Amino acid sequence: MQYNDYELVCLAREGNEDAVNLIYQKYKPIIVKKSEEAIIRASHHGIEISDIMQEAYLGLDEAINAFREDDNASFYTFAMLCVNRQIINYLRKITGGRDKVLNDAVTIDDYLEKSIKDDFDTEVSFISQESERDIMEELINNLTNFEKEVLKAKIDGYSFEEIANTLNKDVKSIYNTFHRIKLKFKKIIDNDNYL
Repeated sequence: MQYNDYELVCLAREGNEDAVNLIYQKYKPIIVKKSEEAIIRASHHGIEISDIMQEAYLGLDEAINAFREDDNASFYTFAMLCVNRQIINYLRKITGGRDKVLNDAVTIDDYLEKSIKDDFDTEVSFISQESERDIMEELINNLTNFEKEVLKAKIDGYSFEEIANTLNKDVKSIYNTFHRIKLKFKKIIDNDNYL
C-alpha cells in the first residue's frame, strides 16, 4: 500500500519508524542534490558534503514535526523550505567563523560512538562529565522506543546487520534509525551550547 506525504507525516509523528524511513528514502535524492549544490559554495571552508547532508536531514525532521496540513502548502514545499533554511543557516555559521570550535573538535559521530561504547560516561576533553550526562539523558528522552532499542543494541556491540536480524527490520532501516539518533544528538549539542 502506498501512502501520500500527509499520511506518512501523520504516521511518523505517531512514532512509526517505517513511515519515517519512507520519508527519508523519498526525499534522499533531493537532500543529496541540495547538499551537492551547497558544497560547491562551501568546499573551501573545509566542510564535507556529509556535514551538509546531516543539516539537510535536520531540516527534513523539522518539516515532519512542524508541518500543518491546513497551511495551504504541500509537505514537499514546506520540507524544501525547512531543508534550504537549515543548510543556509549552517553555511552562514561556518563561513562566519563562529563554528571554529566545532570544526576543530572531535566530530559528532566520533563523540557519539565513544559515548555509546563507554555507557554514556566517557571523559571527552571539550565537554565536562556533568554536561555529558545531561546531554545523553536529554538524548535518551528524545528517542522513540525503537531508536532506544537500536541504540542499546549498538551499545552492546552489535553490528547493523545483527540489529536488523534481531529486530526483524532491514539493514537500511537500522542505518537510517542510527542516523536519526546522531541527528538528534547533534541538535541537542547545537541548541544547548554545550561546546
